[in-house]
Amino acid sequence: MKNLLWLFCFSLILISCEKNEDDTKDICTNNCTTIQGKFVTANNVPLANIMVSFTYRISGGELGGGYTRRIVKTKSDKNGEFFKDFYLQDKELGRLAPGYFTINIDDSKLSSNNYIKLGNNQSLGYAIYSIGRRDTIIEESFYIPKKAYIKVNLNNYIPQKEGDRFEVQTLFPCGPKVGQNTFLNSEYATGFSGYDNYKAVNLNNKLNVLVAESEKNMVRVISVKNGIASNIDYEINVPSNNTIELTYNY
Repeated sequence: MKNLLWLFCFSLILISCEKNEDDTKDICTNNCTTIQGKFVTANNVPLANIMVSFTYRISGGELGGGYTRRIVKTKSDKNGEFFKDFYLQDKELGRLAPGYFTINIDDSKLSSNNYIKLGNNQSLGYAIYSIGRRDTIIEESFYIPKKAYIKVNLNNYIPQKEGDRFEVQTLFPCGPKVGQNTFLNSEYATGFSGYDNYKAVNLNNKLNVLVAESEKNMVRVISVKNGIASNIDYEINVPSNNTIELTYNY
């Protein structure tokens, strides 16, 4: 019992060694770094009230500890834009700095019924491993697709051996601006409807499959038949109020 009590107290000490600073209300007036960007949806319509945070983090070791400095907390305005100047400390600059930066996007205020949200109802985060100098502009813009569904029929599914399958996935513009996505002819990265979400389980299957409205989508039909796999992509454009119905045979 005494050993358990000692272990509990020691754990509390380790947790208390984690140092946190919140500098999100600081105003930078000189030697500033800038984070800026924009959130849009279909037809380049801006999205407001999406939260953006920027943090510097030094990971703790096996015995706990660590350090977090919250640097920026802001949100997109009515034009979908966000902008914040901030000051980086000397110890945070350069490739030899002990920590890394994270950008977190929180689009939880958007309706899950209307949008394909970036973090699947969770905060989306990714790392920047070093910033070399203060007069840096961090440009991060994002596309959040409007949600729609199409009907897909997967017919004549008769598996011949264990491991055979018949599935459909969709791929569409979603997420950060990458410059040129040649696969979808888009400025943004590729999102998709997920693995194992829309698959045949019976002889004939009628599925409502997630797509991005007012966008070019790729419908990927995946079949494994008698142990032999094949994937075929079909390009479709999904208008608002679509009545698209597609049929594929196993």
